[in-house]
Amino acid sequence: MKKKSMKNIVEKFQISVSTAKKYVAMSETEINSLDFPKNYRKRDSYMNDWLNIIFKMMDDGHSNETIYFYILRQPCFHESKRKRLEEYIYVIGKNNFPNRTPFNAKNLKELVIPPEVIVLKRTEILKYLLTCNPKVKKDEKVGMYIDMIKDKYPVATRVESIFKEFHGTIMGNKPNNLEYFLKKYEYSEIKAFCNGIKKDIDPVKNAISLTVSSGFVEGNNNKFKLLKRIVYGRSGLVNLTKKCKLAFLPQSEDFSLFTLI
Repeated sequence: MKKKSMKNIVEKFQISVSTAKKYVAMSETEINSLDFPKNYRKRDSYMNDWLNIIFKMMDDGHSNETIYFYILRQPCFHESKRKRLEEYIYVIGKNNFPNRTPFNAKNLKELVIPPEVIVLKRTEILKYLLTCNPKVKKDEKVGMYIDMIKDKYPVATRVESIFKEFHGTIMGNKPNNLEYFLKKYEYSEIKAFCNGIKKDIDPVKNAISLTVSSGFVEGNNNKFKLLKRIVYGRSGLVNLTKKCKLAFLPQSEDFSLFTLI
């Protein structure tokens, strides 16, 4: 078949060139078999159990947000499937209800939380509680409500207390205080953490008592791993070596870029 004819087929039926070639090259037997399409089994999905509920609630006029939070609060719905739920509400609404406003999960916060409600993220609260350096400026918004949070959730006070006690032990100069800390919390919420330290207690004690640090070595290791990931799969070992030298050696007095290249 001429290229011009193939181009006309592609434009007329809005299909790709490879698909057009596939149908043009089909035998008469294959063409006749198209009259009896195969019944493929529908692929199983976790969301199959919720499709009818989504469609029925949309048909009854419920908003996308109502459907989303109704299903999300069902005991049998798994929290890890939240993203799939968002996708299915969007697709079902778009394909079956053309006049319906498409679902956009990004707008949920603005739609659900009233403007007068103050939202504090867990990461912001933890950062405030676990900051030990007095030179680091803490979040003023969290600071306004931290006493209220501690009063409502005593676990916040306990987390802060345990962390700062451990931080003081590690940053101090008395290795024996580590054993006191481990004995004090060996049957607490951080039991697994304490058991892990006990297995490697000598290096941890050395980190407390000695002035030397492995930070320089570990920092260079991290830098090397980053460079390795940048060129991984795109360059050979020789170029990886050059890349590393280019990152580490520019400070050297006898460094020559021309020799490296």
